[in-house]
Amino acid sequence: MSAVDTERRTSDKDLGSPKIAPYLVDCDLHHLWHQIDDIFPYLPRQYVQEIKDFGPMFPGGMWTNMPNNHGYRIDQDVDHETNFPSFTVTEHMDRYDFDVGILTGGDIYLITATTNLDYAAAICRAYNDWTLDHWVAEDDRFRMVLAIGPNDPIQAVEEIDRLGGHPAVVGVNLPAGGRHPYGNRMYHPIYEAAERHGLAMVTHFGGEGVGANNAPTAAGYPTYYLEMRMARPQIAQAHVASLICEGVFEKYKDLKWVFVEVDTWWIPGLLDHFDADWKALRDYTPWVKQLPSEYFRKHIRVGTQPLEQPAKREDLHRFFDQANAREVLVYASDFPHWDWDEPVATAATFPESIRDEIFGSNARQAFKL
Repeated sequence: MSAVDTERRTSDKDLGSPKIAPYLVDCDLHHLWHQIDDIFPYLPRQYVQEIKDFGPMFPGGMWTNMPNNHGYRIDQDVDHETNFPSFTVTEHMDRYDFDVGILTGGDIYLITATTNLDYAAAICRAYNDWTLDHWVAEDDRFRMVLAIGPNDPIQAVEEIDRLGGHPAVVGVNLPAGGRHPYGNRMYHPIYEAAERHGLAMVTHFGGEGVGANNAPTAAGYPTYYLEMRMARPQIAQAHVASLICEGVFEKYKDLKWVFVEVDTWWIPGLLDHFDADWKALRDYTPWVKQLPSEYFRKHIRVGTQPLEQPAKREDLHRFFDQANAREVLVYASDFPHWDWDEPVATAATFPESIRDEIFGSNARQAFKL
């Protein structure tokens, strides 16, 4: 979006443009540090010194040639002096009159791929405390998902138990890149803890093919950033199939799962195929007692961003029906990234009859807002 567009949106808001939904929620609001030094006050001295000696020691994830400047839009004036929390409140939360913005992180997705599990756990603890002190304290509309190191479920559960009762904590983040598909029972203690605290699981694109994580596609590693973006839906589908086939939602009947920034067009195709094959093959997974589409409808929500833009608007509305968008989609802006979905323009894409659910009530139900 251009600076002219941004100025026009601001003018529209100043003139009192109507609120998009009675209760407006953004399910993907990235909160970023300037540099890792920002969390030093929350880290044990051992790791502060190691970072000073060797650098952050995160697995390298820039092989996909992602944009610089934290992915911020170039029309926004941000630099090393910018107060990111205040900037986000002014440019996003206030401008569009959001009731809740869910902070999904971004700086430390790659830490989930490190083999140094104690370091990963310490970084996540520090990041969570820093988020509470520097972001949540900035505005009472902010909520957050906890960063954890999923490869050490014991320490992950300890972190969920430490902060899961905080009123601003609404979820637990498992980036899409992992050692296993997320139905694997290695992760089940994490889900038990999340359910016990009434927290949703959140899977955001990131960390695929990095460090100890598996390759981002079954065919191997993409070469280009554009190519990597096209891989997102298959990664999400693999996790969804695993969660259902491994019986996660039979075991944790109150668990909700929100997938963010993984596209949406794959939903009807996967579920139609999944239901048909389950009918023929369900003897092999007798613990899967319902149609896969039923588990999906009850437990899984998917962020709208990046929203498909077919040439014909009627094709998009047909997709909304096929995907059961009224129930399963939640608005996610991806602010402040260059490819974010501005809320007013995104709302205009949806029929008025389903906007309240997608822009508010579905998220309220998933995150217990």
